[in-house]
Amino acid sequence: MSCRSEEKKEPLDTQKITATAVSDYLGRCILCHRCMDVCPVTKGAFSIAELNQATRENQKVSPLIRQFIFHCVQCGKCVPVCPVNIRRDQMVRYIKFKLRGQKPWGYKRYLLVKGPNLPGLKGIIQKLFIAQKRISTRDLSCFMETTPTEESSVLFYPGCYIYSKKTVRQTLRLLDHIGCSYSVLGGVTACCGAPHLLQGEFEQSDYCLRLLYEKIKAVHPKIIITSCAECFEAVEQIKKLHNETFEVLSVVQYLMRNIDKFPSVKVRDKITIHDSCRFTKESAQGRAARRAATRFSEPIERKNTEESSCCFQWNHGNDPNNSPRRKKYITEIKSYAPTLACTCLTCYEELKKIHTDVEIIDLLQLFEESLDFIQSEEQKQ
Repeated sequence: MSCRSEEKKEPLDTQKITATAVSDYLGRCILCHRCMDVCPVTKGAFSIAELNQATRENQKVSPLIRQFIFHCVQCGKCVPVCPVNIRRDQMVRYIKFKLRGQKPWGYKRYLLVKGPNLPGLKGIIQKLFIAQKRISTRDLSCFMETTPTEESSVLFYPGCYIYSKKTVRQTLRLLDHIGCSYSVLGGVTACCGAPHLLQGEFEQSDYCLRLLYEKIKAVHPKIIITSCAECFEAVEQIKKLHNETFEVLSVVQYLMRNIDKFPSVKVRDKITIHDSCRFTKESAQGRAARRAATRFSEPIERKNTEESSCCFQWNHGNDPNNSPRRKKYITEIKSYAPTLACTCLTCYEELKKIHTDVEIIDLLQLFEESLDFIQSEEQKQ
């Protein structure tokens, strides 16, 4: 049994924790502007002093800064450049909390069906959404909105992305191939709360995280795997909050532990890896992705020194410059390789919408194509 008995603790209060941290950060900021210099959304639109002022608890937010706040994608590039270790991303998130009643429609729409026990009209819409998905995706319906009740050493946690059919089907096939005994915890009612957190909906985020932990405890897993970087962070937070002993791995990390069960075959020529905001090049997830890419293809690294790129998902289309940024990025990728492999489900879902002659794939596709290749060769014989 991997989950330890939980000691009585004060419930998570992200609003209070964030407010306390922001107050400290405001006192430490030296107004150097480095965070804004690396921001992919704004360049010189306002000063750090103005942004700090808008961050204060009882201060109004100007229209210019309000626009920036809802354009922000919470990529975190502002964090490592700060010379006094301020989390500017948390400060921006706190302003989103202040403005949570003024969110654009794209933000509201994204949360429309996400979360447990939604009240009123939201709950009705969620039930209709789930019913429609169960009818249209029958082969996955048994995993939708269900909580495993039996203990399992491996818990596959797709959360809301249970409805991302291709990625989920790939994962299930690959887990079955390696002979993994696993349980699945997926559905919008099992949302990890990260989408709410990134919108400043702190109370709902805490509620989602609390109920998710209760569902995880029912399984007592030794390992939890997911392909979503935001889900990964949320489960890591649960582990830390409750002093748990289970491991949290990306699906690719877990498959690489069982790489001997996959054929060593080059199924692709050149590919470039898209390192997400949270699964960076130097992270354990980024390193596992490169080992996988090396086994099945010829990985080509971008020549710039950035550890990650951005899919611009988390402003929910509110910034009209998202599309030009993505197209510019894909044009750069085309100079390296005809294929871009994503390590994060969020990035894959967002970037595959782009009409381009660069093929966008989930890195799991390389594993699946290796199995397809061997099966094809066996049939020829």
